[in-house]
Amino acid sequence: MDRVEQCLREFLSRLEDADLARDVEFSLGGGPTHTLSVADLMQHAMIHAVHHRGQVSLLLRELGFTPGNFDMLMYDEERRSVPA
Repeated sequence: MDRVEQCLREFLSRLEDADLARDVEFSLGGGPTHTLSVADLMQHAMIHAVHHRGQVSLLLRELGFTPGNFDMLMYDEERRSVPA
């Protein structure tokens, strides 16, 4: 397991319902400060990843390749079926 996945799993294992409502302040590229809840930020991360998968799929098609199934369920199942 890589370090990022390990940190994410640790964060999620300690997350409680009340934490989802906690506000987080952040700025993007030194711009204005924004405030969103942990739940909103987690939802954004999930949707943002889907957005990038779509971009990769489109770029591959533009280059003449058929990318195959980009579904995470299929990826996870395939990854589990490969012997360690």
